[in-house]
Amino acid sequence: MLGFRLTLLFGLALTGCSSMTVSQFVNGHPSMAPDNWMVGAVDGYGAVIDRFNNLQSQFHVCEIGTWNPSARAVTLVEHITYLQESRDKPKNRTWHFVESSHGDWTGTAADVIGTADGEQAGNAWHLVFHQKLPIGGRQVVVKIDDWRFREANSVALDHSIITKLGIRLATVEIAFVKSKNNTCQAE
Repeated sequence: MLGFRLTLLFGLALTGCSSMTVSQFVNGHPSMAPDNWMVGAVDGYGAVIDRFNNLQSQFHVCEIGTWNPSARAVTLVEHITYLQESRDKPKNRTWHFVESSHGDWTGTAADVIGTADGEQAGNAWHLVFHQKLPIGGRQVVVKIDDWRFREANSVALDHSIITKLGIRLATVEIAFVKSKNNTCQAE
């Protein structure tokens, strides 16, 4: 019985430590609202780090967003170029986000399975979705838990965790810089 209690306490300790919610950031500034941050051009510089803490790839992403106020919708076009000696090919993705209620968003993209569920409050944006990724020569369905925090008017940081069956496969870290001339700086 003591072993069961220790196992239960250990399990609760592990699961109870990661309960971050967007409501914690309701007073954060500047706003990360998609109709604000995602409009215009943003450059992102990122890295994919596997579960063994090895750098898998580095990339540049150009995001260009437009806002449709009558539909309360954002269209976000991403062009991803992998750097260094990555085997990954450039990739394009178009997201369509619609505000379903104040601060709640749903998103779709061609490589996303079903819909992405998003929440925004203050300077935080949280998005959870499933996607097929090439892993080990085959397409694997993974869960992506994505957080983006706006740190200043022109800077945001992104942290994504990629899992399969609850096992962390990789993290993705991206630093975003808002464009002053509404174009991306491809490298």
